[in-house]
Amino acid sequence: MSFISEVESSIRVLFDATSKGFQMDPGTGFNQIDNWIQHLRSIDQPVLRPIVTELETLRGHINNNNAAAMAQSFQTLGELTAQSALTTHSFKGEGDKAREISQKLITAAGNLRHIAKMPAQH
Repeated sequence: MSFISEVESSIRVLFDATSKGFQMDPGTGFNQIDNWIQHLRSIDQPVLRPIVTELETLRGHINNNNAAAMAQSFQTLGELTAQSALTTHSFKGEGDKAREISQKLITAAGNLRHIAKMPAQH
């Protein structure tokens, strides 16, 4: 599985976990984020450093189970991902995939904002 495919799958896993308020285990979110951080650090590109920083911020919001803050982090990650793709143009389609991931992150942010406004269900 390519890293891009893994990220797309991870966004869904993260969203599913966050939308349920981590009733199961926040470790699911931590594992996904930690994998992204490790991979992006190994690339060691300056344009990716703000993304790593925001992923670390998101990890803290997950730890605090703060859906509104998680939504903001997803939004920021989407915007940073789009910015990182601005200069990526290749026949492999990496820039296009990064832009697609950006859209998925921003969509997840919007969905989390909606969930954050909903009263907690018991």
